[in-house]
Amino acid sequence: MTEATMLLDHLNMPARDPEGLARWYADTFGLQAKAHLVRGPGVLLAFSRGEPVDRPAEFHIGLHVSSLTALEGWAKKFDAQITPGAEFTTIRTHDPEGNGIEIYCNSAA
Repeated sequence: MTEATMLLDHLNMPARDPEGLARWYADTFGLQAKAHLVRGPGVLLAFSRGEPVDRPAEFHIGLHVSSLTALEGWAKKFDAQITPGAEFTTIRTHDPEGNGIEIYCNSAA
């Protein structure tokens, strides 16, 4: 088998209110919502009607930002604590349906 470059293309998650959750992600992160889809540079989230996944606390959507300054802005917006790490510095929050969101930057950024 030859080595192939793969990119994560999209994430499809169940939601009680797919269009409402798509609007929340668009409004919150400056993306574009159309029906149940949310798009932006390097981002495609699709929400389908259903009960949110019963998930462990570690399950989350990870969003990378380019700098600690950008991460500090998100931390202020979400009133979240910044957690430094050896490789990544992060904040954690949740969307309106309880899905975990991690926003992070490289610790050297």
